[in-house]
Amino acid sequence: MNYFVAVYFNAKLTGIEQGQVNRLKLFKAANLPAKCVYTRYNPGIHANAERFGIGPDCFSLYDYFQDTVSVPVKAIDWCKYWEETCHYRIQKVASAPDVRVFTTEGRFLMYAHFRDESLKQLVYLNYFDAKRMKVKREHYDNRGFLSRISYLHDNQKVQNEVYLDTGGHVKMEKYYTNDPGEPKLHQIILNDYRGQQWFFDTERELQTFFFNELYQAGDVYFSDKNGPLAPAFGDTRPDVTVCAVFHSTHARDQANVIKGPLKGTYRYVLEHPQLFDRIVVSTELQRTDLRERFPELPPIVVIPVGYTTKQRVNLRKKQPHRIIGVARLSPEKQVMEQVQVVGRLVDEFPDVELHLFGFGSRIEEQRLRDYVTEHHLEKHVFFRGYLPDLTAEYEQASLEMVTSVEEGFSLTTLEALSFGVPVISYDIRYGPNEMVIDGENGNLVERNNQDLLYWKIRDYLKDPKLQRRYMKNSLKRANDYSATATRQKWQALLADLAD
Repeated sequence: MNYFVAVYFNAKLTGIEQGQVNRLKLFKAANLPAKCVYTRYNPGIHANAERFGIGPDCFSLYDYFQDTVSVPVKAIDWCKYWEETCHYRIQKVASAPDVRVFTTEGRFLMYAHFRDESLKQLVYLNYFDAKRMKVKREHYDNRGFLSRISYLHDNQKVQNEVYLDTGGHVKMEKYYTNDPGEPKLHQIILNDYRGQQWFFDTERELQTFFFNELYQAGDVYFSDKNGPLAPAFGDTRPDVTVCAVFHSTHARDQANVIKGPLKGTYRYVLEHPQLFDRIVVSTELQRTDLRERFPELPPIVVIPVGYTTKQRVNLRKKQPHRIIGVARLSPEKQVMEQVQVVGRLVDEFPDVELHLFGFGSRIEEQRLRDYVTEHHLEKHVFFRGYLPDLTAEYEQASLEMVTSVEEGFSLTTLEALSFGVPVISYDIRYGPNEMVIDGENGNLVERNNQDLLYWKIRDYLKDPKLQRRYMKNSLKRANDYSATATRQKWQALLADLAD
């Protein structure tokens, strides 16, 4: 089995989780055994996995130890149960899919939060004492069973947690200190696993134990979230095969990747290379940089994090002055640069539009929205939020902007090209400069040179022939990253590891 390991899988995907989903689907299409595995407790993980089409092939460390990897979904009419069986009185909350539960005498007992207005799938249930002090919270798996109970100190901080199987048996316990600040974990107890109890002092110890237990001869772990997971993988048995996948740049200073400080995310792997069997990166340039700086690394394999599938693209449907931006709303993506460029284009192109897709920092989003309002760009810049499928948007767009400080690969660049959407990007490490050929299917602009970015986009928007040429060349360039070509790279790596 090939395991793609990260920490969480939420309802909105970052580039890492999207890369895992892409890779899993590629492996499945090639009949290569693969599953996505996550280490953080998340009672909604299976609903999220179903949403992105990987439901049967996704589970967590907690599923494994709670014996809940495969559990059918069930719905319970909780309100009917409380009213008819328990003889409680319920009060629905107008602003949310929530319910307050009282005794017939009026004592407040519980506050229930549900997944939707059907009130059939609980998310959590808070319990209160006679003083209306919260004493515990029950967490329900999206598949319908009680999964975790958190017990609280008088100061409302977590004292201990128990994790249950579907029969209500306690499979794991966690205990926390009551120190000032955030509760600190000081012991984990695993119950009735292989006929005995197991004791751990840290999450790292538990994760290493999990990786060792799950592993069978011939399996391969691909560590996609190396900051929190690489140390646990480094502690696994010598026979466990682990490949570290780099999804971003390894150096903090992109102007000095050879001697500049390292990112904490990859420091453990780069400082303990003997503990890893391979390193996988997405671009040739990053492999070159790593080899120059760290000659003792294990073999470095270049496999793009994304791939393209054949699209039916009608270039006549594209709106010539519609620009798309796909990025997290965070400072390193420099989305403000895109908004400001559009602001400079409005006078010459009164129909220009920038459609922004992504989620992230509320502070950053508000900063962007305030700028749009202050500069009267409401008819030109649109905040579209997170969409799991951008097909319809790429079909209409005629250009994508990439203004990041850095990228590991830039999945959005490849997605855009596959729909015949040229990309004008800052020339950054890593990714766009391997997919965008300057003057053929887009442009590469000196990083943070907004003036040059503006002029390149202006020239593109005013020249229909240039747009047409860039669009056709984008489709051609995307073919170099076909699913077949990417699958063959993965197959070559697996064959090499098996030798």
